[in-house]
Amino acid sequence: MSAVLGLLLALATTTPPRPAAKVPVYLHFSAEDTVGVMWVDKLCETIETSGGYKRVMTANDAQFVIGVVTMDPNEADLGPGAGHSTVAAVTLQVENTKGLNYIVHSWVLIANRDKVDSLASELFTEIDKEIRELH
Repeated sequence: MSAVLGLLLALATTTPPRPAAKVPVYLHFSAEDTVGVMWVDKLCETIETSGGYKRVMTANDAQFVIGVVTMDPNEADLGPGAGHSTVAAVTLQVENTKGLNYIVHSWVLIANRDKVDSLASELFTEIDKEIRELH
């Protein structure tokens, strides 16, 4: 009987595990092209709906900074090629209080308009993998 009471007492006084805190990330981007804007919007949405990350509004509040620059590879074309794809340079950086961020990984991507969603998801998976390896 005392073993049962001991077990009940232990269960009653044990605090339940708290969910892990979301990792704060800052997304710094320059996207002037149509497909690049669509892709960055999808990446933002993917981060915001993730269970492990939260977007913060300043790099100082972040643990990691995701830097993105996009451009239309056919920007000079006025014909049918313009506005159908983007090229993106992406860096994952560890935010450093001294102002010098350390680059953890970088990617160069090409996305067609119809692949924006899948490419944003795939990149997020790679970013998540890199961050998990650091923890």
